[in-house]
Amino acid sequence: MRPRQEGPGSWESPRMNDVIERAVPCAGLAISAGILLTLGLLLFVSVLAGYRAHATEPRPLLVVELSAWPTPPKQVKQAAPAKAEKQPLPEKTVEKKPPPPPKPTHSPLAKKVVKEVSENAVEPAPEEDVVDKAEPRFTEPSPPMLIEPAEDALPKPVPIFRLTQAPRFLHRADPVYPEAMRTQGISGIVKLEALIDKEGRVIKVSILKSAGKAFDEAARRAILASSFYPAEVENKPVAVLLRLPVRFELF
Repeated sequence: MRPRQEGPGSWESPRMNDVIERAVPCAGLAISAGILLTLGLLLFVSVLAGYRAHATEPRPLLVVELSAWPTPPKQVKQAAPAKAEKQPLPEKTVEKKPPPPPKPTHSPLAKKVVKEVSENAVEPAPEEDVVDKAEPRFTEPSPPMLIEPAEDALPKPVPIFRLTQAPRFLHRADPVYPEAMRTQGISGIVKLEALIDKEGRVIKVSILKSAGKAFDEAARRAILASSFYPAEVENKPVAVLLRLPVRFELF
């Protein structure tokens, strides 16, 4: 507090100072309350404006069309059919039966002629036995049989170590994969020994290692259907025994 100044020149009284000191905090509170009230009014106005804007949004209308029920068709009564008038039945006429013809009288002469004719009647010829002609039946031709020559007619092969030129394939026949083995997914290797003459022809095939009857027969037929350039000894063609593996594999 300020010191009290006495005399005529004093410009402030003690009561005035107390009033001013008390009024300053009250004024601050009033200003703060006014600011809060103003903010509350602004918030209320904005919320009210948004609500009105939302309330005035156009909404789709549900249009219901009313259709009149169709009037039921009038039932037309059909007129009853007129009763047919009864017509009088025609009178029955009785037909008179003609009298029976007179019975013919057979003379003994007629009986005799009939008897002679029946005795002299020609006997029918005996029926011939009908022989059914059998229709020809066509059977599928069986695969050609590969006939190997006799042992005595076979050429004598030259040992491999004496050859100056080994035999080579001239025509190589591909083996046919057995269908049963293909279906089951079975593979195998057949080892053969082929006798090749000096003309390059395969004369005989022997199975050294079997892979099953189906594989063996397919490999044997393929080698017999092949041809070779003949083996040579000093530029002369000779017969030779050649060992061959035939593979059956699924890819």
